[in-house]
Amino acid sequence: MSTLILQNDGLSSISWQQTVYSQIVARKQQEIAATSEKLQESYDAKSVYFDSQSNQLARIKASISNAGLAVENGQEGLTQIKDYLLQMRIILGNYPSSDSPDLMKDEFDAYVDKINNAADLYAKDYNPIGNVVSTDWTPNTISFTTSTSGHETAMQGVYAGTDYYIEDSEGHLWVPDPGTSTIAEYTDYKTTNPADSEKGDGFASTRTGMRLDSYDAETGAITFTVNPDNEALSETVSGTITFGGTGVMQSWFYEGLDTEEGRTAALEAIDRAENLISASEAQLANMSTNVTRADANIDSQLDDLKGQRSEALREQMVANYQQQVKQQQELQILQTTFANMETQTAYYKSLFTNAGVSVSPLFDFTA
Repeated sequence: MSTLILQNDGLSSISWQQTVYSQIVARKQQEIAATSEKLQESYDAKSVYFDSQSNQLARIKASISNAGLAVENGQEGLTQIKDYLLQMRIILGNYPSSDSPDLMKDEFDAYVDKINNAADLYAKDYNPIGNVVSTDWTPNTISFTTSTSGHETAMQGVYAGTDYYIEDSEGHLWVPDPGTSTIAEYTDYKTTNPADSEKGDGFASTRTGMRLDSYDAETGAITFTVNPDNEALSETVSGTITFGGTGVMQSWFYEGLDTEEGRTAALEAIDRAENLISASEAQLANMSTNVTRADANIDSQLDDLKGQRSEALREQMVANYQQQVKQQQELQILQTTFANMETQTAYYKSLFTNAGVSVSPLFDFTA
């Protein structure tokens, strides 16, 4: 404590209580600063945790959002495919009385291409209904993260395009290029990497260069002629056909739509395709429910984390406030104590003065 400045009456003109009080205030302020720093460090440590958790949840939400986008893409594609199948059905109904059968046949074939284009519109990671490997047709799997521990949910889609391949008697594969109305012969088809496949000589337009000669629905045995109107390129091929997806074919497979039997076969194929699309819609609706549920769960965790952050900040503010209130209370008590001491000092000084004592021995610190 600083040395007190005294006068002859034993008291300084600068109150010694004020000096002591100032020293105590300074010490209390240091204590509050130290406590506030510790509280801030504690909050900062919690904030780092909150930020880390929030970032992880944000990444999970982005993963779920991507899965939701993929499902929406698939649902939109199915809606388009349903409409295309309906248009094909209408064409079949109007075909017998049409004055432009060739034009209607071309429209029918174009809708098959449109089905495949709708199914294959998006990249694999955002496409649960198409963009698959020809001759394999395994649907794409849409995956998303569901927890900070890295757990994933995988949802297998459906192939809603229409495709096929024919294995001929020599073991070669005739594989169409979906959406382009063409078919090519492959002497060695690489399912895992079609771009590395080895092509044969056969090639034709499936709109104008294919003719069905015979087909056995039970065994899949098929005989067809490519480029039947071009003697130099014409070739008759026998083999076995395998269908993928909806299985709807272009008009060449239905006798050019020119016979009742062919149109009936086309209508039956459309019936099966519509049933498959309906089942696919139900599957994607279930996928959508899973995505929505997962997204809601992450939103709940983000809200909870936000609440924890707010509570931690509130606790810090309350602790700082309580510390300040405590200091004010302690200083108020100290002020009251010093005030009482000053009153008592004045009282005793008056007693000694009245007694004729010039300097109070109680306050003479120089004696």
